Amino acid sequence: MNIRLFTNKNFHIIAALIFFSVTFLVYALTGEGRKTPYDYFVPLADALLHGRTYLLENIPWLNELLLIDGRYYVIYPPVPALLLLPQAAISGMEANQTLASVFWGSVNVSLVFLLMRRLTNNVRIQIWMTILFGFGTIHWYLASLGKAWFFAHITSFFFLTAAIFETLGKRRPFLIGLLLGAAYWCRLPIILSAPFFLIMLSDLWWRRDNTLTPLKRIDLIPLVKFGLGVGVFIILNFAYNYIRFGTMADIAYDIQAAREPWFYPKGLFHISYIRDHLWTFFLKPPAFSTQAPYVKPDYMGMSILITTPAFIYAVFAGIRKRISLACWAGIIPVAFILFIHGGVGWQQFGYRFALDFYPYLLILTALGINRGLKAESDLEWHQKTLIIASILVNLWGVIWINKFGWVI
Repeated sequence: MNIRLFTNKNFHIIAALIFFSVTFLVYALTGEGRKTPYDYFVPLADALLHGRTYLLENIPWLNELLLIDGRYYVIYPPVPALLLLPQAAISGMEANQTLASVFWGSVNVSLVFLLMRRLTNNVRIQIWMTILFGFGTIHWYLASLGKAWFFAHITSFFFLTAAIFETLGKRRPFLIGLLLGAAYWCRLPIILSAPFFLIMLSDLWWRRDNTLTPLKRIDLIPLVKFGLGVGVFIILNFAYNYIRFGTMADIAYDIQAAREPWFYPKGLFHISYIRDHLWTFFLKPPAFSTQAPYVKPDYMGMSILITTPAFIYAVFAGIRKRISLACWAGIIPVAFILFIHGGVGWQQFGYRFALDFYPYLLILTALGINRGLKAESDLEWHQKTLIIASILVNLWGVIWINKFGWVI
C-alpha cells in the first residue's frame, strides 16, 4: 500500500469515498439478500409523512408494536424513521430499511476514517483502524441486516461519531449538542455519554485563572450552547411521548417490559441483570458441538474480546490524556445503564448493545496501538495479527448467519 497517497492534501476525501464504496459493496453482498421484515421504521416513516405518530393497522410480523386506544405505536425513538423519509416519500411501505442500513453503515466507516485522521497523524493507524471498524467489529453484521434494533444502533453510531468528530475539530458546542441529541433520539442510553463532551470541552467553559472563585471560573456560554443543542431533542422526545401517550416519560419500554416478563422478570432495569451482561460482554464463548462444524455463533451473544480481540489495546490507552479519561467517562455511564437492563439481546452476533459506546472504544484502541509508535511507524506484528483475527471472526459470523442461517 502506497502510504504517500494518503498524505496527499486532498486524497483523504478520495480515500473516504473508496472506504464507503468498498464497504457498501461488501455489506450489500454479505447480507441476507433481501430487505428485512423487521422494518418498524418504514411504516413509522410512512405514518409521519401522513401526519401521524401511530400506525393504522397491526402488522403481524412486527410483534413489538404497542396497541393503545386502537392505535399501533412503534416503541423505538424516531430518528431512524426520519432518515427513511426520502425513501418512504418515493416508495411508501416498500421502502428498503436494509438498504438504508447498508448506506449509513458505509458512511460510518468513512466517518471513522476521517475521525482517525483527527486523532493521529500516523496514516497506517488511520487505515488499519478504519478496516478494523468496518470489517473487524459487529458493525458489519448489524449494518448488513438492517433490522430495526440494529438500524437504530447504526444511525446512533453515526450521530455520536459525528459529535466526536466535531469535538476534535471546530468544537462548536451547539452543533455538538445537536449531534449528541440526535444520537440520543436513536438510542436513548447514549445521552449518558455526555461527560465525554464536557471533559473534552472543559477548556472552553473552565477558566484556568486560579485567582477566581470556582463559580467565577465557569463560563456558562459554552455549556448553555451545548445544553441547548441536546435540549432540542430532549424536548422533542418529551413532546413525542406526550402526543402518543399523554405523558412526557418514556413509558413505551415499560409497557413492553410488562408484556415480556420472561425477558424482564424484575422490571425493565434491575441490578441483578448485571451478571448476565458481564458474562456475555466479557466471557461468553461461541457454541461448541461434537458434530461438524463444531464451533457456531451463539445467537444469545458472544464476548466482545472474541468478536473483536483487537479491542484489548484499549486498556493501554490509560487515563492520563484528557481524551482517554473522557472516553472512559463516556463509556462507563452508558455501559452501566445497559448492564442493568433486562435481556442481553438475542438473534445477534456478539453483544450488540456495546455499539452504543464503540466510538469511544475505537479511540481508546487507536491510542493504545499508537502508544510508543512514531508518526510514520508501522503497526507491530501482534497488533496486525489481532486486527486480522478480528476481521476473520466477523467474516465467519456474517457469512455463517446471513448465508447459512442460525444453528444455535
